[in-house]
Amino acid sequence: MRHLVNFGLLFSFLALAITGVLAYFLPFSLTSAQVHILAGAITICLVLLHLSARLPYFRKQTRKGKGNFRNQLIILVIVTCALIYSAIENLPPVSWLIEGSYESRNRQEIVRTSSLAGFSDPSPHRKLIVRDCREENASGLSLLLHFPKNLREQPAIAVWAESTNGAMIETLYLEQSLSYSPTPLWKNYHTQRHHILPLWRHRYTLLSGITPSGELDATSGATESHLYALDPYLQLGKGSEFILCVEINAPLDPNQSYPDKLLGQPSLLFTSLIEVDNDAPYSLLELTGHGGGDALETGNIQYDMEGLDSTRNLHDLFLAKVEK
Repeated sequence: MRHLVNFGLLFSFLALAITGVLAYFLPFSLTSAQVHILAGAITICLVLLHLSARLPYFRKQTRKGKGNFRNQLIILVIVTCALIYSAIENLPPVSWLIEGSYESRNRQEIVRTSSLAGFSDPSPHRKLIVRDCREENASGLSLLLHFPKNLREQPAIAVWAESTNGAMIETLYLEQSLSYSPTPLWKNYHTQRHHILPLWRHRYTLLSGITPSGELDATSGATESHLYALDPYLQLGKGSEFILCVEINAPLDPNQSYPDKLLGQPSLLFTSLIEVDNDAPYSLLELTGHGGGDALETGNIQYDMEGLDSTRNLHDLFLAKVEK
């Protein structure tokens, strides 16, 4: 049994080390996180087995250990507590280590949706996105995305709310594969994120302060007249309204007008004006434009639908509901 525990600890340590290195240097991966968590749980169980077998040894050392050993043990405990405290408070030397990680180096490009926004996939061709609100006298918002059953997989999706003058308020949902890198792996090809969902990405510049090309945008930032959270817009009795936007794009759908084999036809934008105090709770999102043409560079919505064919069949029904 002792040998099995030792080898088990070796294997679980290797799994923790490899996935830890991947998490430090590479964008977030749900697979790596799952392996890391599983390896951690196995390590805890194996360490408990190891400790149970070696309990007499630890008792002997702590009770009858020499003065030097006890002093070393006290120093070890103090150093461990100090490192844990520095990790909690983000102090050196832990902060120095964290600053070199992928997460820190790309913090402005990594997209974090609201903690009050959640999503689920009720079926292979449906996605449900819900935005709760903790403000008093406020409503929630839910969005059902229904795709045709003949689609082999869902397209890339971004969902956000913006003010009636076109300024982004909050990103409610972004495809996980696009959240952690400006050049995500899309159909096995590293592709610029603003080539996949250009309309969303250009509006996101207002929140991140970084343009799609990776440059600092000195004109972006918070202003007194604009709020970067949806909660105030969901309060009842204030005549609040905003635009709910959904941008979708599927790869490998070229045609004569858009011959690029990977990008193919551009993204599609669906929008609806959400009036929170409206008696009718449902709003249908309608096709508004696309992200082709100069949208890749400017973020301007393209309204000319000529040249689009199969991409028009990517959606079935996009329906929003104000949950009063």
